[in-house]
Formats: sequence, structure tokens, C-alpha cells
Amino acid sequence: MTTAHDAPHDELDGPYWSVTRVALAAVVLLILAMWVWIYLWAPRDNPDRLETRAYTQAAQEWCQPFEADLDALPITTTDTTIAERADNVAEGTRLTLAMVEGLRADASSVIAENDRRLLDLWFADWDAYVADREAYVERLRDAPPGADRSDLAFTLTERASGGIYTRTIDGFAEVNDMTACVVPRDI
Repeated sequence: MTTAHDAPHDELDGPYWSVTRVALAAVVLLILAMWVWIYLWAPRDNPDRLETRAYTQAAQEWCQPFEADLDALPITTTDTTIAERADNVAEGTRLTLAMVEGLRADASSVIAENDRRLLDLWFADWDAYVADREAYVERLRDAPPGADRSDLAFTLTERASGGIYTRTIDGFAEVNDMTACVVPRDI
């Protein structure tokens, strides 16, 4: 007695190119075509990349000394007292604000309209970040003696459109080769 499992391949029911196999082959070919298009012809421009490369170069050079100064500050989670933490965050905020003000002043040389729009959005995120740092310093300074440190965590204001603005600050800086102009890591 011969069963379906014992029968030679050409005796199995149905044609070799079934509808399922044709559909699967079509999907594989479409995926392959998509990746070929991506690697060979897809646009490579990032919509956040500034045309004014002179600005990005100057910004990177401007931010480097601030980055070094901010990296030299003690990480505020290792402070022994809340007052010490407030002083260190205040110093980091002062440096951050000076860095952003210099970036903003230098942006006046940017003439491309789209670049100005992108920079205005970036500076709005920086303004929110600096305001959150300043509010944090106030909370630390107003904390009663013996306050629980876990209640005094640094928090970021949520963007109206959702998401965390520190990611957009860092992403914009990295896309534009201004890696020294990212959010400080002192808090």
C-alpha cells in the first residue's frame, strides 16, 4: 500500500506553482526591489540637515570648550548634600545657557530660510531645557532640610507634540555634525 508520503514527488496532488507560491515569490521580489531602490536611488538628504555648513562648523567649535567644562562638573547624583547638588546644577545651567546664547547669536549669520526655521525650533527646545534646569535648581534650593532625595529628581517638561525634547536637541546636533552641542550629561 502506497501513501501520499511514499509516492514520488511528481505524483503529489496539485501543480508545482500554486497560487500561494506565486504570491510568496512576488512578495520576495517586491522586498528585494524595495531594498535595491533604497540602496541605489533613494534620496539621502536628511530634512534636519542645515545647508549653512559654515554655521555648523562654527557651532561645533563654539560648543567644544563648554562641553569640556560641563564634563568636568561632578555628576549631580553623587553629591553628598542637596545644597551641593543645587550649586552644581546651577553651574551647569549657567554654562549651558552661555553656550546656547552664543549659538543663537551666531545663528544671525544664517540666511537660508529653512535653516533659520530649523534653528528656531532647536533653540525653542534648548529654551525649554534651560527652563527645566532653572526650575530644578529652585526646587533643590527650596527643599526642606532632610528632604528625601528621591523626591527631588530632575524632570523634563513634556512637549506639546509629545516626546522628549532632549532627544530632538541631540538628534539635530548629531545630524549636523555638532556633536559637542548636545544636552549636557551632568544631571
